[in-house]
Amino acid sequence: MNPETANDGEFLAAVEATTWPGERFGHREHVRLGWLYLRRHGPEAGSTRIRETIQRYAASLGASAKYHETVTRAWSAHVYAALRETPHLEPFSAFLAAHPELLDGKLLERHYRKETLDAEAARREWVAPDVAPLPVFP
Repeated sequence: MNPETANDGEFLAAVEATTWPGERFGHREHVRLGWLYLRRHGPEAGSTRIRETIQRYAASLGASAKYHETVTRAWSAHVYAALRETPHLEPFSAFLAAHPELLDGKLLERHYRKETLDAEAARREWVAPDVAPLPVFP
């Protein structure tokens, strides 16, 4: 499987099997994973799958401490909001073109102070926004 040309099924299978190259699992791939799970499983089951898969994947790379519960859930809320706007938009590249804000690494600054997200408590468990509400998400 080539990370440059992997289709959605190949990508998802490789991430779930923890064989996707760690150096190729950046922000865009996190968003893609969220898009796939939320489309296929809805907000509740999709959110659970996102969290479990990212945790398992991080552990396989020896990077369990990198998992951040609040960031994962906050980004899932934004991906789900975009999905509600364009539920049938495919492929992923078209979805991203319609929602370029999802590639903005500073998007969560609209909702959280830096100190809040940097806190160990926010890494371990869900912490509500302290600047502005997130999009509605279960």
